[in-house]
This record gives sequence, structure tokens and C-alpha cells, in this order.
Amino acid sequence: GCIASDRIAALLDRITDVLATFDAVQLSQLYQFWLFVSVQHPHLCRLEPHYQEKLRQAYQTTPRPSQLQHDVSSALSRLGWTHSFEFVTEKGISLDMAQ
Repeated sequence: GCIASDRIAALLDRITDVLATFDAVQLSQLYQFWLFVSVQHPHLCRLEPHYQEKLRQAYQTTPRPSQLQHDVSSALSRLGWTHSFEFVTEKGISLDMAQ
């Protein structure tokens, strides 16, 4: 289901209060949530740019590809499908594999 807009707004209002207490993994997860909000509810994206950057940096410094991702990438390479592994878009979205 969809997250109600008022709940998202309430969460975003609290982010700046608790951001300093989050570790790198929590900041990375929060960045994924922020990306979802920025796409699904752009009118709610009130997170200040320096906080956006802090979250993006945490997300980009905590890649954790699974063994399955490695195995699939290897299999695709053996089949001749050239690709980038853990490709990060300009918005900071990490794709497991991309051409």
C-alpha cells in the first residue's frame, strides 16, 4: 500500500532532530526512504541540501552486495553481457547491474 502523505511529512519534520544520532547504516537506509519520498511525493521533499548530501554519502559508502549479486554478475559476464556492477545513478540510486 501507499504511505499517507501526512505521515511522510511528519517523518521528514523529525529527521533533522534525530539525524545526528544515526550510524552509517541507518543514514543509508534513511537515504533510500528519502529517495522514495522525492519520487513519489516531491512536494514533501523539505530536507535541507546539506542533510541530503550527508545521507547520500552514507548510502554510497555502505555498499553491501550479496553473494547472489556477485554470482549473477559473474554468470552474465560469462554469457558476454557487459555491465557495470553496483552502478550509482546521478540521483544516488544504486543499481545492482546496469549497461
